Amino acid sequence: MRPAPARARAPVARGRPRRRARVRARARSTPSRARASDATDRRVAVSLGFLGALAVASTPRADAWATEALGGDALASTSARALERGRFRLSETPEHYEEVDVGGSASAEAFLRDARFGLAANTISVTSKTATGGGPMTLRDIGAVEDVATRLVDGENAASRGRARATLRERFAREKKGVEYYDVVLEKDVLGVRRVIQITLALRVDRDTGASTLYTVRVETDRARYDANERAYRAVADGFEIF
Repeated sequence: MRPAPARARAPVARGRPRRRARVRARARSTPSRARASDATDRRVAVSLGFLGALAVASTPRADAWATEALGGDALASTSARALERGRFRLSETPEHYEEVDVGGSASAEAFLRDARFGLAANTISVTSKTATGGGPMTLRDIGAVEDVATRLVDGENAASRGRARATLRERFAREKKGVEYYDVVLEKDVLGVRRVIQITLALRVDRDTGASTLYTVRVETDRARYDANERAYRAVADGFEIF
């Protein structure tokens, strides 16, 4: 009688160890994924906190706005001067803007106003906000320039409960000496006068400590004056640099 043919063994046993190994690998990766997710969530939250501070604007006296509404002389013929601090420089500040002492402000780096009669509501300010850890490492961590511009416009409208009727004029990203800058120009209503706000953002990261600092240059003036002197106001933004 012929012996029964040998039956091939099912390869089930071979697959099980691999499945168990994959399960163990997934279990080991879960804590690291959770940590990465927490870090990402924190970075997003900090980034949004940075943007939330940008839409806060002061409201000067009504008579100052009324005087500005009459228009004024051009900036094109005036010369510029440089303003430098430890980590930034404004190389194209109109000479008729005077610096104002901001005292012990935690965020204000510099504040300048137009020293000419009736034009004190025209201002240039530099502020900073620092996250000691878990903050954005690039401006793109805060968002694309299109998203940032939308949030800034929405923030102005929210702060005024819609009365500002803020609208976007332009926005673009640029690079200077290896540093990325965002420029956003918007306009809004303040006490019946249409105003232009020109915002420049730059992020400085301390590679040793991991701290990130968002710098904001905010130029504010009436629309008629901005339109007549746009090149001079753009020079303020282009002349800003961090190091």
